[in-house]
Amino acid sequence: METNIRKRTHAVTEEAIAERREAIVAHAAGIIGQAGVDGCSFGAVSDATGFSIGMIQHYFRTRERLVLATVEFRTNASVQEWQGLYSEGTNAVERLHDLLTFAVEGEATFEEAWGFWVEVYSAAHKDENIRRHVANALLAWRGIFVQTLKEAISEDLIHPFHDADALATLLLAVIDGLAIQTLNGIYDHSPQKMIRTLQLFAAHEFGIDVADFVDRRQSSLPSTR
Repeated sequence: METNIRKRTHAVTEEAIAERREAIVAHAAGIIGQAGVDGCSFGAVSDATGFSIGMIQHYFRTRERLVLATVEFRTNASVQEWQGLYSEGTNAVERLHDLLTFAVEGEATFEEAWGFWVEVYSAAHKDENIRRHVANALLAWRGIFVQTLKEAISEDLIHPFHDADALATLLLAVIDGLAIQTLNGIYDHSPQKMIRTLQLFAAHEFGIDVADFVDRRQSSLPSTR
């Protein structure tokens, strides 16, 4: 006797749900960058995405969960982007060059990326849950620097005064400070000036010539003209 097996069907597949969730947190990140964490309401996200408030609440339950999911989304996106870039460098110095450039110019524009993180950093000061998520994000970000610095030191490509852990802390402090200055237009900074300043600082701390640090990497990149 032939039996027909009825498959369960859903109006919305798991793939579609994942796509909707990603669309929601991507728009939420943009809202946070422009209006801050407090401005990231269900209503604002609904207006940006076209999804109903009820649907957004169904996926994230509370505004806090939405904010935390957005921080996690942006963290994962940044780490994945760097991992893709990592394989393009032929040695650790080229990877460090790319990593510093990525801190300024990634897939998102400088204003989008740093507008988001500056607002989240500010909110983390007052919210323990956000602070915990930001700390995890920074640990992942710092870990990439430490790993690459250790590779460069072990390959005898750089000769820093500090060890990899201390040097990573210095680099991240300079990146964050310059990003805040650049985002707010202080000292007439721009993303391009920020990259150049990072290159000068890094080359000095690495104990290598800045021209070699910049020119060698640029000469290995494919021409875009």
